[in-house]
Amino acid sequence: MTIRLYSLLLYIFISCASPLKQDENDINNSTSLLPNLNLINGIEVVTWNIENFPKSGSRTVDSVYNIITSLNADIYCLQEISNRNSFQELADRLFDYSYVISDDTDWLNLVVLYKNNDFTIRSKSSLFIDNMYEFAYRPPLRVEMTYLGENPIDFTLINMHMKCCDNGYNRRVSAAQILYEYLKNSIETGILNHIVVGDWNDDISDNYNQNSFNIFLEDQNNFKYVTYDMAHSSSNTYDSFPGYGSGSFIDHIMISSDLFEEFETSDVQTIRLGDYISSYDDVISDHRPVVWRFTP
Repeated sequence: MTIRLYSLLLYIFISCASPLKQDENDINNSTSLLPNLNLINGIEVVTWNIENFPKSGSRTVDSVYNIITSLNADIYCLQEISNRNSFQELADRLFDYSYVISDDTDWLNLVVLYKNNDFTIRSKSSLFIDNMYEFAYRPPLRVEMTYLGENPIDFTLINMHMKCCDNGYNRRVSAAQILYEYLKNSIETGILNHIVVGDWNDDISDNYNQNSFNIFLEDQNNFKYVTYDMAHSSSNTYDSFPGYGSGSFIDHIMISSDLFEEFETSDVQTIRLGDYISSYDDVISDHRPVVWRFTP
């Protein structure tokens, strides 16, 4: 009886332990199958909310390292970096990349990670320090960058994470108004090539009375969401936040009119990492990365 009970307990232990081992192998092996996003003489900008990084400790750090190096994009704009030490551990392994991190957010930090041989940073700052409430106490991270490739280009990248839930709609509307006025003034002073990315926490395909970002959608002469068509697709194939209801697209990339010409020959994708990594949602994030690739 004792032997049979011991055998049963041993079977249960092995059965419960095996999926974890499979998950680890799944992550390590499957990332090698990810697409290489890198363009020759082009720029790839990824926005990716890495939910409460690192949500599963060292497993998340290892997995994100494998994903970043496999995708091989030029720039990763990251949201929800909750542990700076863990991110530094990740960055120390990414020899081809450098990064800037928000200075005015103590939790859920914003990061711009970029290939250090292809770009230089001209300046960085936190925006809207006097409007912390509207921006959910996560002031957008603004980085002025120069691409050093065959066709050099200066551009301004803004990485942000807008308010979710509760009274989020009103705060997003207010934040959008503040951001719009800032961008219009910035453009009028001669600053070109704005790329605004991040977790906007709302779908731009919402009805007018429920849409947080009408102010940008109504000014198509100056601004364009490169993610517009995917957000308005009848299919949920492109959803960046698949776990919400039947899925939603809330991680956007918006450009100023200076880049409209580049947009015509560009492409934009949602990287469905869960198709490659079965434990993606549990170990890494509930958001999918979205990438815009263009040639200056």
